[in-house]
Amino acid sequence: MAKLWRKTRDGNNKSKIQDVDLSTLRIDKPSLIYLSGFFTQDSTPQYIRASLKNTEDLLANCPGAGAPVDVYAWSHEGLKDVFNLTAYSIRPGSRACPAVRKLAAGVIMPLVAKDFKVDSKGKVSGTPLPLDEAKKNLRNITLFGYSAGSITAQECFNASLQMMQDIGYKEKDAREALSEVVYIGVGVMSRPAREKNRFTSLFLEATNDKIVRLKNRLWAPLRAIFAHFANKLKIEPICDNGCIITAAVAKKNWEFRMRNGETVKEKVKSLLPKWMLLKSYHELPRYVTQDEELSPFAKMVHYGLANAVARKGPLDPLSLLEPPPGTDDKTAAAYREKIAKAYVKPKKPK
Repeated sequence: MAKLWRKTRDGNNKSKIQDVDLSTLRIDKPSLIYLSGFFTQDSTPQYIRASLKNTEDLLANCPGAGAPVDVYAWSHEGLKDVFNLTAYSIRPGSRACPAVRKLAAGVIMPLVAKDFKVDSKGKVSGTPLPLDEAKKNLRNITLFGYSAGSITAQECFNASLQMMQDIGYKEKDAREALSEVVYIGVGVMSRPAREKNRFTSLFLEATNDKIVRLKNRLWAPLRAIFAHFANKLKIEPICDNGCIITAAVAKKNWEFRMRNGETVKEKVKSLLPKWMLLKSYHELPRYVTQDEELSPFAKMVHYGLANAVARKGPLDPLSLLEPPPGTDDKTAAAYREKIAKAYVKPKKPK
């Protein structure tokens, strides 16, 4: 079954990865959970290790992240999990696979319920915490999903919402509490238009990302047609606590990035094998880069995650996109100008 992982130290103080016992997990400090794509599986420890390292680097290379943050990474059981993508897309309002129900039961539910338990038949029990306490607890959770990980994030919401109602929460209160969780999704394979008023969310989709484009042709054909001709950065609210951000990424295969305090030029490794003679533009660096020449999304994920893990109260999507404290004035000014030009004000209801 899919697993949650974190780094630990062995007897020689060497770093190693260890799967987390979700039945005993209790998150009580700011924590960032990376929800991976399909290639990160239980049987690929090298990818799990890289997921944890890359997520740590996202925070380390950005000012304002605050105190040390616990970092976790999710792995899939195997490529057969790809079928879960279709199952969710057919029922986005309710679908949650068993593995993600277990994730929600371990990560979310202990923060909103006293004495929460799941019995051998899957029945849940527990006493709802006062709403303000539950909301405060959930501010420790930040989810970062890439590709198939965007499906995991949405199933986690569905599972949590259902379990919270099963133990006695009213739906309105459960949704209000869950909105305190921040979720940033890139290369999104879920259906943002059907995912309004869930976690406080940023959805990033490259209009020339061939995998995302195929998904949109299946489930949102009209939006896919318009997106095909859209290249400029666009930030569009889809609900009170969610924005979808679209742009075309550059087709070059290298980026400038910070490594060990120095700016270096690195290759963006293709997601697809060379023999396919195709470029997907679905690679994670195209979404999480700080290189403005590679992607209009530059700095957004770094800043969003830094603001999320440092939050002390509720944040709206535009606050997530603010340059965090410690950003130099010149960089902050240029970035704010980019955001202001891209933002589309929501239409007022008639």
